[in-house]
Amino acid sequence: MARLRYTLLAKADLNCILDHIAEHRPLTAKKVVQRLRDSCARIASLPELGKVRRDILGEYRSFPVDRWIIFYRVVADVVEVHRILDGARDIRLIFK
Repeated sequence: MARLRYTLLAKADLNCILDHIAEHRPLTAKKVVQRLRDSCARIASLPELGKVRRDILGEYRSFPVDRWIIFYRVVADVVEVHRILDGARDIRLIFK
């Protein structure tokens, strides 16, 4: 299993997701963030699980979880979670 590392942006994304959902559903917010973290751990155990993203720069892979998309890179024995974004956002613009 690869080591799992979150970038500062990914950590900020998780906090924003938590805060946004918690405004109306605090218990759901914690469950959603835990599901995202569990999915990241699953990716670390199977790094090639996600789809290769040739449409964005940087050799990223992506893995969908509900309405969010986990963007990550595999570097040696590390899975680096770069962003966790709402799938409705303009992903190419964000990665420009």
